[in-house]
Amino acid sequence: MYAPAIDLATYRVREGDSGVAFAAVDTTQRIGGSLGIAVLDTLAASAAGAYLGSRQPTPEVVAEAALHRYSTAYWWAAGLAAVGPVVPFLLYRPGVRAKDPDAVKSLAM
Repeated sequence: MYAPAIDLATYRVREGDSGVAFAAVDTTQRIGGSLGIAVLDTLAASAAGAYLGSRQPTPEVVAEAALHRYSTAYWWAAGLAAVGPVVPFLLYRPGVRAKDPDAVKSLAM
């Protein structure tokens, strides 16, 4: 899904600005990954807290809470991974793209 996302983000960008466009996409993807991990960790911690909230914290229950925590995070991650490629697929426009005549002029200057 990264290649179509980068392709879409740099589409119709002047050739001289393509490096900046790619850097913006790369930065956005890195920040998105960090936020995604933070959200998954928050969901996992909430699941473990809810699991432990109504039970006596014995070693077995704490181990089950850890499994419940990981299971919750994995299912959310799987759902997000399944939905993630859909967005670039819906936005992608196939076909040959026309060159921007102004882009060639800006490189000559």
